[in-house]
Amino acid sequence: MEMLIAVGITALIGIGVWQMVNGVITSRDRVDAAAGQFERLQKTMLLLERDIGQVVNRPVRDIYGDWQPAFSSREEAWELVVTRQGWRNPTGARRSRLQRAAWEFTGDELRRRYWPMLDRGQDTEGRDQLLLEGVTDLAIRFMDRQRNWRENWPADQRTASGQSGDAPADALPLGVEVTLTHEDFGEIRRVFVLPDFDRSSVQSAIDIEAAAQAGSGEAANRGNTESGNGGS
Repeated sequence: MEMLIAVGITALIGIGVWQMVNGVITSRDRVDAAAGQFERLQKTMLLLERDIGQVVNRPVRDIYGDWQPAFSSREEAWELVVTRQGWRNPTGARRSRLQRAAWEFTGDELRRRYWPMLDRGQDTEGRDQLLLEGVTDLAIRFMDRQRNWRENWPADQRTASGQSGDAPADALPLGVEVTLTHEDFGEIRRVFVLPDFDRSSVQSAIDIEAAAQAGSGEAANRGNTESGNGGS
């Protein structure tokens, strides 16, 4: 009888310990999941801040050769499309330090796509990034030069569609307000101030960089040719 009582007590203690350990593990998993989601949220907002804070007023040509604004919320399927500087190039690849990036809200995900070339051809492929899941709403509005908030940019829709001829001369907004609603973290609102760039000076810097890259490529080709002749 005493043996049965001892076994019963041991079993009860074991069940209690198992429940406690299981509760600790479950709590830890929930904390880890929340921490991971919060880290992804932080990275998403940091990348959004960089895209907006490093924007340059350099329009681009689409796959049809038409001009598109440097900064736009009117392109189909995208909530925001920007031309930004500061694209790091640690490998020294022959490309611009400017990047064309687009943000997409699918209904529950926030995704980003970027293209390796500003003026895209028919075969230029973008690269997709899944940044954040659990997003239930995304709203963006723009402050114009008169300090008025607008739901879309450029303010004039006529300049937002593809144009041939000269590049569009749309000004950048003064600021951007982004309101993101997440199923775990609720509503998050951020306001970003945009830099005021002179487009002509930026384009001059781009032309100089492109000429330097072309020159280095020609020099490398000449060097390879001379090496080949010397070895023959």
